[in-house]
Amino acid sequence: MHRQLGMWIVGLALAMPAVLWAQPNVVFILADDLGYGGLHCYGTDWLETPNIDRLRSEGMKFTNGYADHPTCQPSRIAILSGQYAPRTGGYRVMEHHRGKEHLIKYIVPKLTGLQLDKVTFAEQFKANGYATAMYGKWHAGNYKNELHPRYHGFDEAYVCRGHYDDSRTDPPLKLPEGMDSNEYFTGEAIKFMKASVKKEQPFFLYMPYYLVHAPFETRQDYIDHFEKKLKGQEFISRKPENVPVVAAMTKHLDDCVGRLMAALKEMNLEEDTIVIFTSDNGSYCADLVGGYRGQKGDVYDGGLRVPYIFKWPGKIGAGSECAERITHVDLYPTFLDLAGVERPQNHPLDGEVLTPLLTGKSKTLPARSIVCYYPKYGAYNEKTKLWKYPWRNVIFDGDFKLRENVEYSTFELYNLKDDPKEEHDLSKSHPEKMQQLTQKLRRWEKEVGAPELTLNPDYALD
Repeated sequence: MHRQLGMWIVGLALAMPAVLWAQPNVVFILADDLGYGGLHCYGTDWLETPNIDRLRSEGMKFTNGYADHPTCQPSRIAILSGQYAPRTGGYRVMEHHRGKEHLIKYIVPKLTGLQLDKVTFAEQFKANGYATAMYGKWHAGNYKNELHPRYHGFDEAYVCRGHYDDSRTDPPLKLPEGMDSNEYFTGEAIKFMKASVKKEQPFFLYMPYYLVHAPFETRQDYIDHFEKKLKGQEFISRKPENVPVVAAMTKHLDDCVGRLMAALKEMNLEEDTIVIFTSDNGSYCADLVGGYRGQKGDVYDGGLRVPYIFKWPGKIGAGSECAERITHVDLYPTFLDLAGVERPQNHPLDGEVLTPLLTGKSKTLPARSIVCYYPKYGAYNEKTKLWKYPWRNVIFDGDFKLRENVEYSTFELYNLKDDPKEEHDLSKSHPEKMQQLTQKLRRWEKEVGAPELTLNPDYALD
């Protein structure tokens, strides 16, 4: 009898999941410059992303997902804070207009990094008993001062200002021969997950990979493979010779994701872990924006649309799909809601909770507008006296999208349902709709504390 009981206890122990706590783990994977068409499961069949495709087949794919901004830093600050740019000062990547302020009609809001008074999702999870870590690209302020992720709620943080080498890491790092930072950080992330399990502590792992951001370099055997595979194929990107390399970099990213997923399976954590995959902005490669207009740096949809995949076995339907429009600021409140973590106090979150969509209880969210507020200037043309990239704002509302050029007081209006490639400007034929969306944009600016548009007293064209 005792022998039978002992065997039953051993069998029960082997059958038990590794997780001994009630709260789910969270693994949040953020790709860099990976556009809407940047995965095989998002329609580009010559890409090879079997691990991410498997993630999609086991979870929910969003077909109408947007970045908050068309470039890295402002999107990352929005993700980490759950707030729109006017609340954080995370407006753009850098001040490309420095030295040419007199050529700008309006005073440009000041750019800041992610300030310490902002409550990141990592801080909130840490306050609720989670182990927290990030490995990879921070890009939310100077990592060498108080803007380092260790001051924003991450127990462990390994950041790199470079991309794939080890030249500018904190702490300093010497990579093993033949290994790049993405591979190294993946290994460190797996160690972190295993250590958390050993401590019987739920974890939040943030993996902001540098892939597939330039420079164009990765495993040579992958590059050789895609140069051979894509030989003779025509591309529309400005530098088509880079396309096979980007495909190789994407495969490398997929390898890293596969290692993380394999580790979760090995530790018997799949059922108890929420996995999220998305990107910070659209692709710089016109062949990888899903056929939409524009690309990284532009507020046409090619610069803003990105993949979103959510997986949580037993909670999110395998192979499910959602067409509701979502954006980066929705991630923070959704993380909290899925994990049962309370919201921060005195830190408003601008996004919507996506749980009803993910669990299949609803196909839509409450009606709302989504805004990209982008006071960024770049590429002034001395001959035409025009900025190629002036301050632009966008508001999405229902089927419509209004694109405002602040510097030149012009507007474009598109019906994305009828015209997803933004080829037919309706601003002149639909003046009432344009006025309605302009008013909504002005109200939004007041709600989030955007600075009042002020003429530049030094404005004078050369």
